[in-house]
Amino acid sequence: MTHLDMVDFRLFVQIAEANSLRQGAERACLSAPAASARIANLEVRTGTKLLMRSSRGVSLTPSGQAFLHHAKLVLGQLEELKSDLEEYAKSVKGHLRLTANPTAMTEFLPSVLARYLPRHPDVSLGLRERFSGEIVRDVLAGTADLGIVSGELRMEDLETIEHRTIPLVVITAPDHPLASIEKTTLGETLQYDFVDFHETSPTHSLLHRTALELHTPIRTRVRAVNVDACCRLVEAGVGVGLVPEPSARRIARSANICIIPLEGPAMELTERIVARRFKALPAFARDFVNELLVKDEDES
Repeated sequence: MTHLDMVDFRLFVQIAEANSLRQGAERACLSAPAASARIANLEVRTGTKLLMRSSRGVSLTPSGQAFLHHAKLVLGQLEELKSDLEEYAKSVKGHLRLTANPTAMTEFLPSVLARYLPRHPDVSLGLRERFSGEIVRDVLAGTADLGIVSGELRMEDLETIEHRTIPLVVITAPDHPLASIEKTTLGETLQYDFVDFHETSPTHSLLHRTALELHTPIRTRVRAVNVDACCRLVEAGVGVGLVPEPSARRIARSANICIIPLEGPAMELTERIVARRFKALPAFARDFVNELLVKDEDES
């Protein structure tokens, strides 16, 4: 394929998002004829039809959908490169892009960063909170250097290091029938209404898989967006919840909930550090991985 420039990528994204060649051209600060000529030349160079034109605007062909996906990746990586170079221009020697799941963000990353950042004053940190499936896609796409994920995910093209296992516990309101017992089983909890999580949550997947094995349906009363919201809903008596123990212990300091350990087969999430290639990471990023693993040893 012949040379493709950034103007073509940006123009195509603008047209695709506007569903209009004219509006896309305006956003790209080009005239409609110039934009049309660029798209025509782009289709010649790629050897495929990218846009279908009609009186109602434009739509993407399957080839156009693929081109849009990769154009966004290229432009995103270009922005990351620009950001990194700007940091170097400010005499910052490194930029670490870290994406982590909500439990990692709230339960242990603050203390890890409190140790790491003073030891690396010449490193800037880009930190994003995402769900585990999104984190895998970010690392694969090169928009994150490291990710911290939990649950069972397909990560064939990534390297992983097991970081820790996180036990899950049942939480209830103080006046719930389960609140007075020392331990319970998941099967016993399934007779009650649940404050569940959305499908992207690893806790949701584990809960539903186990319920399926027990041949018992889950009585989902409401779905919470995060653990804090789940605990507050449980506190209000909406239902019981299944949440990571560290989060439950933290939130119980300010919320009136009861924490009940689970008996039987271990209900826990495996948390992993992921990267495309750990050995290819710059030294300051490998230092961060080591800091995470030291934290893990301290807690064992």
